[in-house]
Amino acid sequence: MTDTPDIKWNYSSYTDKMGRTYIISYYNKWDPIKKQSRVAKRVHVGRLNADTGEVSLSKAFLEEHPEYICESVFYENNQLVVRSDEEAQEIKKEAELDLSWRCDCISFGLTYTLWEMAKKQAIISSLKAVFGDDGVEFLRLGIYELCSHGMAMHNYEDWLSMYYLPEAKPLSSQKISRLLASVTQEKIDEYFKLRHERLVESHLQRKQLANKQGLYIPPMIMAIDSTSISTYSQSIENAAFGHAKQDDFLKQVNLTLCVDYETGDVCYAYESEGSLNDMTIFPDILMRMQNLGLDLSEVLITTDRGYSSVMNVQKQINCRLRFLTGVKLTEDSIKAKINRYKDSLNNPLFMKGTLAVYARTGEIEKWSSTVDGITVDHDVYLHLYHDGALGERQTIAFMCEVQRLLDIKNNNLKMDSNLWRNYSRFIEQDKQSKVWHLNADAVQKACRYNGYFAIRTNEVSDPFDSLVIYRERNIVETAFKQFKVLNDGERLNATGSSYKGKIFIHLLAQTLRMMLSVSAASHKAEGKVLPGESLEKAMLQLKKLQATKPAGRGIYITKEIPKKTRDLFELFCVPFPKKQIKN
Repeated sequence: MTDTPDIKWNYSSYTDKMGRTYIISYYNKWDPIKKQSRVAKRVHVGRLNADTGEVSLSKAFLEEHPEYICESVFYENNQLVVRSDEEAQEIKKEAELDLSWRCDCISFGLTYTLWEMAKKQAIISSLKAVFGDDGVEFLRLGIYELCSHGMAMHNYEDWLSMYYLPEAKPLSSQKISRLLASVTQEKIDEYFKLRHERLVESHLQRKQLANKQGLYIPPMIMAIDSTSISTYSQSIENAAFGHAKQDDFLKQVNLTLCVDYETGDVCYAYESEGSLNDMTIFPDILMRMQNLGLDLSEVLITTDRGYSSVMNVQKQINCRLRFLTGVKLTEDSIKAKINRYKDSLNNPLFMKGTLAVYARTGEIEKWSSTVDGITVDHDVYLHLYHDGALGERQTIAFMCEVQRLLDIKNNNLKMDSNLWRNYSRFIEQDKQSKVWHLNADAVQKACRYNGYFAIRTNEVSDPFDSLVIYRERNIVETAFKQFKVLNDGERLNATGSSYKGKIFIHLLAQTLRMMLSVSAASHKAEGKVLPGESLEKAMLQLKKLQATKPAGRGIYITKEIPKKTRDLFELFCVPFPKKQIKN
């Protein structure tokens, strides 16, 4: 109906006793006698197809409004909307979808957030480029692993019936097994090469813009961290007995992740034999990344003390890489420098209050590399630190364990073999009284350097700036550990033929979780924080947002979005969902 200045036509629907729905049009007119608005005229528009929303216009209506002849007219938001033939066919196709396997009310918020993040970071396009259409299924399985807290893959289709994932279909256990078996190391490397190239390109664009404005931005920072995953399988080639903190009766594989600080995206992953430690693995990681052609010239590699060794520092210098790494105090030269500068490391003039730590550069070390017979000198900064509060906590924890051992020995209680092995050198027995007491010299020596630590870097000259970068990698480390705890990530239930695929799903799930963590942390300065400072609580709140399916329709309608959920969408930089969502 065409509105005039005096008349505004409204549309409504009604359903008769036979269940048929019709659209009517009407306009109201003010009744000055009864002092109320009343229907002045009502016109029958046509019958509504409840499945598609299309209106079969009545002959009388078309005679009065010939502009609708040969048009596809739909009833949407209490209005008549003309759709093109393509749009009309798409709507009809959606209505014909068989969604009988899916619940009429589904959890929507969390899976929608994860899907939109993956789309925004081009994870979907990278997966499709490597795996074709199957790539999207890997993402869906990754979201399932993250949201289901480690449920077995054969439960996927039951879980899917209760959660939103666009254009998803149930997958049988056999289909999932075939998908996992199709994942090879070559395809994993190809995927991460695409991810790394995208991150470097994004960094170079930011750098180019900053240069035009006369600003400096630091290199692209990549944190490297690793974990071990235990397995019952006897057919996994890299499974071996290692230094497991738990389940030491099981073999394990090591999984190392290279994570971008800016986005939390995993830009490379390396799976290795479980008996190898981080220090030994590190040169192999660098070699594999370079052999794949990954551009590391714009990258600052950050590692913790587990990767620290003189050989690994030299390896990075030889490869012309930028690095920032924690240093083990087992190096006698580091202890000697701490002793030399202890006065400074306890002087308030060398403290930065916002970081609550003392710091100074111990010295600029001279390193060299030789390429094609030419020796090049390199400056490496050795930054020294003292955190008094950390030292107190370390000393208290240490003395608690030593005291526990003393109590066991003096009261003839059952001995803890691990406790004795770790702390027996700090106690001794009086030969006459047979009473156990502290070994004063050993205890003082053990606690002498509590709270002290060091960082080596060939990139960042300021010790406090170096510490900020080093601490930021804790976001990655914390997310890594929490994921294992919440998703049963300590166990790998897979055979030799499918474990590469299972690890790849694990990597996608870990990527999404770290993206959530990094996105939340990046907005903390703006006063936007996670509810209860907990990512788990935020994920639960998102899960509560639901969508319902109208009878006979191939769409879902999102329920009213509460403010807490809208705030989380903003925190994770995800657009608000539309009212109507497709399968």
